Amino acid sequence: MTMFGRLPRGFWWLWSSTLVNRLGTFVYPFLTLYLTLDRGFSATAAGLVVSCFGLGSVVGSLVGGELSDRLGRRVTMAGSYVVTAAVTAALAVTTQVAAIALLTLLFGAGSSAPRPALSAVISDLVGPEDRQRAFSLNYWAVNIGFGLSSVMAGFLVRADFVWIFIGDAATTLACGLIAWLRIPETRPAVQDSAREPASRPVAARGLSPVLRDSRLLALTGVAFGLWMLFHQA
Repeated sequence: MTMFGRLPRGFWWLWSSTLVNRLGTFVYPFLTLYLTLDRGFSATAAGLVVSCFGLGSVVGSLVGGELSDRLGRRVTMAGSYVVTAAVTAALAVTTQVAAIALLTLLFGAGSSAPRPALSAVISDLVGPEDRQRAFSLNYWAVNIGFGLSSVMAGFLVRADFVWIFIGDAATTLACGLIAWLRIPETRPAVQDSAREPASRPVAARGLSPVLRDSRLLALTGVAFGLWMLFHQA
């Protein structure tokens, strides 16, 4: 077995969409600079607007997880990417503070909504013996893409801030097309009968099983503290 072997084609399309998405992560790293340098916001006001992104991300993750179980993984990812692309493009031309804050909230929600579906697709497609490797490879795509996107965004900003919004929207839309055209639907309720029985029964949906899992809640609390410190940057 090699690092890259024995993984289904659907996973590699998912991996490619992750890489494309992260390569186009231009707006979020530069959002504070955009608000202060281009729009003239104070650091305090910019921080409040950026906090809308975080709030939207919380809501988007919960809604995305629910939709991926109810509507399907593929439609959740594709729909979220398309909506996020439209919101990103709208941010480029919006000047009113309240409208920017609202769009930033939607931008955060749309950016986070596909993540539960993405994780579910990996778990659905890849067997237990290869699952850890698959998640590791997907994390490679996240880090490689984000590292390169920050460099590219710096060059785009030198030309004009509007280009980071155009580039981000274009790559996000490309992710939506990849998700819709190439990533298979893996929701257990619509799996082909020839596949293995679904590992997630329908009764396990919703937040109640999660809220009863004390170990998961403890891990979530630790992760929350870690990311609170990390995002001070």
